[in-house]
Amino acid sequence: MSPTSTDSPPPDLETLPDPIDPAALGAVELLPGEHVRRCWRTPTGYLVMSNLGCTHVWRKAELFSKGEWQTGPSLLFYDLAPPAVLGGRFVALTEGVGDDAQTYRFLVRDPEEVAREIEDARPAGKAEWEARRAQTAQEMGRRQTPPPPPGTTVIVREIVKVRCSYCGNLMDVADERCPSCGARQT
Repeated sequence: MSPTSTDSPPPDLETLPDPIDPAALGAVELLPGEHVRRCWRTPTGYLVMSNLGCTHVWRKAELFSKGEWQTGPSLLFYDLAPPAVLGGRFVALTEGVGDDAQTYRFLVRDPEEVAREIEDARPAGKAEWEARRAQTAQEMGRRQTPPPPPGTTVIVREIVKVRCSYCGNLMDVADERCPSCGARQT
């Protein structure tokens, strides 16, 4: 949990700019200490902003299962460029920089307002990610397992681990996101 955030109760669904379907909100996977701040309706679902980033939630096609929700992409503030308004109808969010940048656009009722609120939330979100990174680095320095006592049998399984390029935490090579900070594995 981040030292700068506190656990919050679930958002009051009626106070968000657009009330969200509770089942859709339930589909959003939040990291420890992450909480929903705002929500905007899109033609297929919702754009949900937390204290750490934005996630698109939409209803699965009837081909799969009626009434189920899925999420993606999740755009985290530490890697999110300032939002842009396209054609007066879309808010565009860009993750990454240079050749690795990926831009997503979301059709929302008031893209100027959405872009402004996301831009206002970015500095605090980036600061929270930095605090998480510092806390993780500090915890990594403390985590040292003492050697087992003499005569103890130790069974070792070989598990391939890689370091998160953002926070340095060790994670399984098969993990898509870091379990500590939520960054995408590169």
